[in-house]
Amino acid sequence: MRNTVTTGISLFAGILLLAGCGGQTDQSAQDTTNTGTNTSTSTNNASGVDLPERTAPAKSLKLDSPCSIITEQQANKLGVDQPIEARTSNGKRGCDYQKGKAGSDGGWAMFIATDPSRTTQEFAGKRPSGKSTEISDYPTYQVEKQYGCLVAVDIADSGSLFINGAVRLQTRPESCSVVNKFAEAALKNLKSA
Repeated sequence: MRNTVTTGISLFAGILLLAGCGGQTDQSAQDTTNTGTNTSTSTNNASGVDLPERTAPAKSLKLDSPCSIITEQQANKLGVDQPIEARTSNGKRGCDYQKGKAGSDGGWAMFIATDPSRTTQEFAGKRPSGKSTEISDYPTYQVEKQYGCLVAVDIADSGSLFINGAVRLQTRPESCSVVNKFAEAALKNLKSA
């Protein structure tokens, strides 16, 4: 009896092992589960986040000055009322734009930079909770946070436009809409590649 049970368990384990090895493992198998996705107009990263293919002209990732990404006139129109400051964040040279003094109840702060080391697809791959959208004909991936919004815009094959927007309590519902307005302004100023 014991020999029959052991043989039965071994046979069952072998069948399970073979069944596990017989499945598809290549990318085409994963693509078949994404019904309704047009693979000819989107790119898929390892995390399964689909972004539309960029059809707008590529933009240069190089800036003469990090704060030239948005003009002073555009910044004023967007509501910036604090000094504009260049700074580096996580290796990215960018610029800070702010509305409202630190410690006030309302306002926001935006850090904007071109990111030559990370594409929008790579940005999305590390943040699967975000959503794919479009700004001025450029594929965009945005992640809403409790206190703001992160956005990466596909402007080049080797990098992206990155915006980290933080909002204060009174302006929280508008965080991604403010970030998107900054992205639109920056896209107007970035030179074609």
